[in-house]
Amino acid sequence: MTKALIAIFAALLLVTGCSSKGGSAQGKAGVEQRDLFDEKSKEEAARQAKIQQEQEDLKRQMDEQKRKQDEAARRAAEAEQAVVKPLPESGMSGKSLSDPASMLKDPNSPLSKRSIYYDFDAYNIKEEFQQVVEAHAKFLLEHKDMKVRVEGNCDERGSREYNLALGQRRADSVKRALTLLGVPNKQIETVSFGSEKPKAMGHDDDAWAENRRSDLAYVGVDQPQ
Repeated sequence: MTKALIAIFAALLLVTGCSSKGGSAQGKAGVEQRDLFDEKSKEEAARQAKIQQEQEDLKRQMDEQKRKQDEAARRAAEAEQAVVKPLPESGMSGKSLSDPASMLKDPNSPLSKRSIYYDFDAYNIKEEFQQVVEAHAKFLLEHKDMKVRVEGNCDERGSREYNLALGQRRADSVKRALTLLGVPNKQIETVSFGSEKPKAMGHDDDAWAENRRSDLAYVGVDQPQ
């Protein structure tokens, strides 16, 4: 009887020990699975955050590009705001019509004004110079054999490449205004001198303002054929 009790007790101890070891192994496996799940969750969260950041960066780039395009379109539209206004008949009659060169050189003629001035870093034609453009447009329309060269100029600030590009935009804006008023392209040519042909030699605001301009030079009158 005693031996039987001892055997039963030993069997119980063996069963208990096995259960304990199995439980420990299962618990450890569960912890490892949770750690692996947490790690994957973190990786997924980081991936999603990276994607969101890339999307936000792309949106900012697109918004900035659109802003620049809108600004360029706005400035181009301003440069094209030429309004046709009839000039006084007295300015285009008499001896001057038979002698175009004399009219271009007459200080009392609106055509004696050959320069259009701009604000800093701008190329749109300001309202105060619209009549100058209109006077030259009418003159060119009445004298189909005359040709004008629009020369774009800048002040000394900025790089050579930038000033050449800005000077060209200024010359092109005048040409565009003339063509909108009906002048054929073949009567107009453009060139940019950048900052290489200053009218004023100073280094202050007054000199810079004098040098930010487009000049209208007539072939055969202001320059050789």
